[in-house]
Amino acid sequence: MRSAPFTLLLSAFLFAAGCSDSGDGNGDETTGSGGATGGTGGGTTSGSSGATSGSGGATSASSGATSGSGGGATSASSGATSGSGGGATSASSGTGGEGAGGSDGAGGGASARVPAASASTLREAGEKANPPILIGAAISGGGLGNNDYKRVAGAEHSYVTAENEMKWDSLEPSAGNFSWGSADNIVNWARQNNMKIKGHTLVWHNQLPGWMSSMTGKDNVTAAMRRHITQVMGHFKDRVDTWDVVNEAVQTDSDTGVGNPRMRPSVFLNQIGENYIDLAFQIAREQDPKAKLYYNDYSIDARNAKVDFVYNMVKGMVDRGVPIDGVGFQMHIGPPNNEATGADVAANMKRFTDLGLEVLISEMDINRCGGVVTAEEQLAYYHDIVEACFKLPKCTAITFWGINDGRSWLNSWSGALCNGQSSQSLLFNDQYGKKETYNRVMNALLGK
Repeated sequence: MRSAPFTLLLSAFLFAAGCSDSGDGNGDETTGSGGATGGTGGGTTSGSSGATSGSGGATSASSGATSGSGGGATSASSGATSGSGGGATSASSGTGGEGAGGSDGAGGGASARVPAASASTLREAGEKANPPILIGAAISGGGLGNNDYKRVAGAEHSYVTAENEMKWDSLEPSAGNFSWGSADNIVNWARQNNMKIKGHTLVWHNQLPGWMSSMTGKDNVTAAMRRHITQVMGHFKDRVDTWDVVNEAVQTDSDTGVGNPRMRPSVFLNQIGENYIDLAFQIAREQDPKAKLYYNDYSIDARNAKVDFVYNMVKGMVDRGVPIDGVGFQMHIGPPNNEATGADVAANMKRFTDLGLEVLISEMDINRCGGVVTAEEQLAYYHDIVEACFKLPKCTAITFWGINDGRSWLNSWSGALCNGQSSQSLLFNDQYGKKETYNRVMNALLGK
């Protein structure tokens, strides 16, 4: 179902009034083909070998210099402090989060992010924005065997998520026995290219080894979860400082986020109960007091029942003092998912940042399989959704789920209606050339 192209103001107004529409989304379903693998998401997995405005008075500062942005708003980073109440400031850092020596507050009207005057790569556009924003990609071990893949990935991105190599079945294939090689290769490559890394994912119902998915007993499952989180975060400590702690804990009757939102059945829910989510975050915080800890899900970008459920779940976590730092919007757009406008995304992200949390786009692709999303719509969505994140200083990163069309996980996943054909879903073509989707994303990052 296609959402109507509302303006941001109208969308936010209707959203606040409780207006509800169908959503988008099928996140992290995984499939692989020749080393290209998918994200995480609501259902089946099939692996492949080895693949495993600022408003007036709001300020932000940069290195002591101010840069005006309409309405008297100024912008700055590095040591700026963001407080609560009116005229909140926005600090920046290399992570797109708090500024060096600064603090981040809630409330009031946060200032707008200021775009770079020019940039030759997406990475440069993100790094020169004020505050900076991380531009990421899902990286596969198979992809790193291709020189063009590595060249484009390193030049255009500052942030890495392993496509499959850091999921449970890859890291702990048998109980208590860990396999680090494939994940270490990706993490080490990213660090050699001065890229930050987000760990994906510690607790998820999918891509579990059989020994874990069939485990019974609350104490047994709790102990296994604790061991996995502790060992994985401990192994990557000081190299990986942001984590998707829990992934896709909520489901609805449809992949669009519509119908009967509820907790998703899993070995964790079935054996531990709903508090497994709180417990996973608490264990993660104990392991690394400085890490950023995220909840990640699909179909929470449009206006639907699922985003309302997830919002209430996350708000409850915040109210209980659970150590959660942010929420990842997967942003898989196109079949079998719904289509979300930039206005929808902006309104939903604002709800979570108003809780004092960061948000990020964690797995973005927009597929054109089955003719559901037209070429014109795809270009508009890429621009407007990226723009919605970019304009929100507490939206800290945008990650695209793959590098080029030929390696997209969607090509061989039946749910996407591609039937083995190219999903045409990313920013680079099969020859690693820039597509018009790339240009629209660049325009959004440059404020055009």
